Amino acid sequence: MVLPVPAYPVMGVVYLTRHISTLGPQFIRSIAWALGVAVSTITPLIALTFKYQQRLIANVIDNAFPRIAGTKILGIGIQTWSTMFLTMGESSLLVTIIMGEVFKKEKTKGLFQNVLNRNNVQVGPLATIAENGAIQVSTTTTSERGPRDSRVHHKALEKASTSTSHFGQRMGLWLVTLPLNFIPIAGPMAFCYINGRARSPYVHRRYFDMKEMTLQEREEWVKARKSQYTTFGVIAQGLELIPFLGILFGFTNTIGAALWAADLERQQKELRNKKQRQPTGTSSA
Repeated sequence: MVLPVPAYPVMGVVYLTRHISTLGPQFIRSIAWALGVAVSTITPLIALTFKYQQRLIANVIDNAFPRIAGTKILGIGIQTWSTMFLTMGESSLLVTIIMGEVFKKEKTKGLFQNVLNRNNVQVGPLATIAENGAIQVSTTTTSERGPRDSRVHHKALEKASTSTSHFGQRMGLWLVTLPLNFIPIAGPMAFCYINGRARSPYVHRRYFDMKEMTLQEREEWVKARKSQYTTFGVIAQGLELIPFLGILFGFTNTIGAALWAADLERQQKELRNKKQRQPTGTSSA
């Protein structure tokens, strides 16, 4: 059964706390090193820029939003809250730039697969339900493509999902939207939404690779579940903005995505089994 999407980032945290010892010493060293980088990067950034940025944001709010200049949330002024969100965004951006390649290798190498294996999930071909209700199971795998078609297929997938251009685009969008944090309340929310939505098509990149889905199949899959992937992306983005802990949430979000993929694949397996039970000729694959 597929749970409501907001449950999976939480389940990722729970999973990591319960199974961290089984993920191997290399993974534990990666987390320790990532946290070390986060502390050594974020601490001086906050110490050097927080007061300056707080004065700058206070001037902006006093001049542009005088009606809310004296507003306090939980006893903290709106200027301080806006500064905190801005600093969180800057810190997360800086750490992501430094650690981006490490995250990329760690997430795609073994963590996602490890979670699926522990849940006894074997990823199979894509199963879909046609407009007439017939179940269709993809049979076009790498082994069935010709050598040239296979090379073209993998080159296209690599360009779309594993190239550094996506990483650069995300960083560019981050920089462009970072000033939104100057706007009280609505600004940080818009920042999380825009960046979370941008990352949503890549939440299950590894899962799609394992199913050997084509670019069109991936786009149709995500489009059919657009609100779910956007929700996951926004929540994941918000968690990864938290100073220091955000580096850890980068891993737990990957675990959450894998747990979600495990539930989706169980549904896929049911469809494939139902397809096998159908009389020959009932539907076309």
